[in-house]
Amino acid sequence: MKRISLWFGMLLVVAVVAAVASDSPNLKPSEPALAATNAPGRQVIAYYFHGTVRCETCLKIEQQAKAVIERKFKTELDAHRLVFKPVNYDLPENAHFLLDYKLPCPSLVLVRQTGGKDDQWTLLGDTWQLVEDTVKFNTYIETEVNKFLSIIQ
Repeated sequence: MKRISLWFGMLLVVAVVAAVASDSPNLKPSEPALAATNAPGRQVIAYYFHGTVRCETCLKIEQQAKAVIERKFKTELDAHRLVFKPVNYDLPENAHFLLDYKLPCPSLVLVRQTGGKDDQWTLLGDTWQLVEDTVKFNTYIETEVNKFLSIIQ
């Protein structure tokens, strides 16, 4: 019963944030301030979107994704061709991301940007199913990040 109440509460928060975001004309799809400021013109951002209230699985997805990216893509991170960026979509300035990337729940999204503007993005929807299988999860993240990086290199 507690779990149902928690999920209902989270869905209610998402619905309210989405409603507020749709009524706010000042929120833009891709804020350049969220990208690395000294990055070259083209880069990939691995956003981990989450709410203020976070479950154990949400935290695990973020930790594992960050670890894979830091371990496998150090060169790209150091060169700012790749950035890992956790973002709380419950904050008013980030609420627009729920609609921009059609986020169903806490999610990992890869975004290719040129000059701070989104060119292409993909929601890594299998993270929730793979999180308990570390090998498959890590392979999934590595493969998807490689696909996006190959586009900008």
